[in-house]
Amino acid sequence: TLYASNFSRSGYGFAGWNTEYDYSGETYGPNQTITVPSDMSKGLPLYAMWIKSEGTLQNWDSCSSMSTGEVTALTDNRDNDTYAVAKLADNKCWMIENLRLDDGADLSSSNTHNPSLPITNVYDTGSTSNHLSSTSSIYYDATSAPEGWCTSTGASCVNQSRLRTDSVTLFTSNTSASYSTEGNVYSYGNYYNWYSATAGNGKYENGSSYVAAGDICPAGWHLPKGGNKSQESTNEFWQLITTGLNDGVNPANYDSSSYPSYRETEAIPVSNALRAYPNNFVYSGYMPNSSFTNRGNSGEYWSSLADSAYGYADGLGFGSRDVRPGTSTYAKYSGWVVRCIAGV
Repeated sequence: TLYASNFSRSGYGFAGWNTEYDYSGETYGPNQTITVPSDMSKGLPLYAMWIKSEGTLQNWDSCSSMSTGEVTALTDNRDNDTYAVAKLADNKCWMIENLRLDDGADLSSSNTHNPSLPITNVYDTGSTSNHLSSTSSIYYDATSAPEGWCTSTGASCVNQSRLRTDSVTLFTSNTSASYSTEGNVYSYGNYYNWYSATAGNGKYENGSSYVAAGDICPAGWHLPKGGNKSQESTNEFWQLITTGLNDGVNPANYDSSSYPSYRETEAIPVSNALRAYPNNFVYSGYMPNSSFTNRGNSGEYWSSLADSAYGYADGLGFGSRDVRPGTSTYAKYSGWVVRCIAGV
């Protein structure tokens, strides 16, 4: 399994690894599991595949003119960070890099998908602004260490902006950090609680399959929708998987319970297809408390859907032998990562 990239290039999106320097060879996702050549005496050189920005993400409307599998790159005008974008097998255009928006960006209604402003910021101040709040000092209990990551399922904790940026070490070109599953890796992106991921729309009291009316995706984009078996028709993670993704995936082989999932051997091709180019999902893990969990072993991506139980929301959760397509439920205070889809 390839280690996710820790490299960035200003004005370019990272689309994956290619076996040829001119991108004419085989392209792999940043965290894909691959079969290496039998003769490894010379190693397997891989080249970062950079795509130059062709415009801004905000209100981009060129998805319909792209072919399935085609890749472009667009820049978020909130922080001038560039992301690779692809038209995937579900015929929708996704950002194929995890969102890296931090607390310095102004979430105005003109550049963000319907934010609920002002945002309620960190627990210690209760202040409000049009900015999210981040911290590099992580604690279990925000009442005793008010700058830390809040871990209570109560409204006073859940309805607060929280993101983890990893401060200085996240966005570097440090080679030693790049080749480590637990390192501070660029491809993992930032970690947001659900309140931040939904830009203040998703609160503790939102239950009974509430769909957040807005999020931190750029204007003209949105968080994928999740759901259980009765909501398959609107669950966008599920739709992506059931289109087939890549050769070798049989979307019919899943646990048909009310919260469908792929288990054990059925999950292996689904998981690898999610991590394959151009889908490029990664094992970024998540933050259930003061530390990262399962980096390099699982991926946890927020949806815009609240769970029926207060304090919980749904998303995509996957590992090598377990894939829960938009049906994975976790506490809204936890730090998960974000992907955005074009259109609202």
